[in-house]
Amino acid sequence: MRKLNKRAHFMLNDAELEALKKKSTEAGMTMSAYLRKRIMETTIRERPNIDWRSLADRINTLGNEVNEITRSVHERGVATEYDVKLVLGILRQVKAELAFLAPYAHNEKESGKERK
Repeated sequence: MRKLNKRAHFMLNDAELEALKKKSTEAGMTMSAYLRKRIMETTIRERPNIDWRSLADRINTLGNEVNEITRSVHERGVATEYDVKLVLGILRQVKAELAFLAPYAHNEKESGKERK
């Protein structure tokens, strides 16, 4: 974990301070974190306006439906074409629920932290 042990003091006018507050809030970050990201030239995107609890609940419900289908297939010992179509339909719903998040996904190349 990196150590933040240096302080920086600087002055802003009213408009600059309001702009900093607005942009850091839109990004879902503290002003300090926002400025550190900007200094390091990391792309900062506005945080999506999402009801995360509702999204998690919807995806959880879809996961439960897949589990029910899986249990049924294991009990019967065979997966029917209908079972496969149901699961594929559910996966499409999950993809649709998550698709709008793609522009906000963390880009590891941008941040210089590529996975190995």
